[in-house]
Amino acid sequence: MKTNPSIIRILANKGKTIKSFKSIVQPLNEKRVPFLFVTISFGMFGCGLFYKGVPKPGEFCYVLAKPPECLYVDFENKKLVWEGVEYPLDEKLRMDYFFHKNEDLFELTVATVNRVEIKNLSTSNFNQFYMRKKDKFAEIPKGSSKDETKH
Repeated sequence: MKTNPSIIRILANKGKTIKSFKSIVQPLNEKRVPFLFVTISFGMFGCGLFYKGVPKPGEFCYVLAKPPECLYVDFENKKLVWEGVEYPLDEKLRMDYFFHKNEDLFELTVATVNRVEIKNLSTSNFNQFYMRKKDKFAEIPKGSSKDETKH
């Protein structure tokens, strides 16, 4: 059985390619650990995993109600203006806050930068998501600090 000379040349070239590829990869294997560490570190710190900030203040609306029911949240100053009344927010975690309204305890959770959730912890029948209003439509309301209950 005869072997075609062109096949022998192709196989010989593939052997050279494989050897040259190994010569490139071999030094990288020795540097793999620091390379992976740098890559993973950059990914963790660059993706916002350890971001300590809070969302910017803004107006959020419950769009399932007609007309939409809106509230204003200032996360830095820990204030909520809802139905014209200003409530101080007690921070539980960086993205979880508590406030009292009419003797009920509510939890405000930042789901995303553009979405907050309000739950009534005293009764289980109130759970609503509020979407951020676009900046060009948002207004900063002047809430009264006349809370129905003093806590």
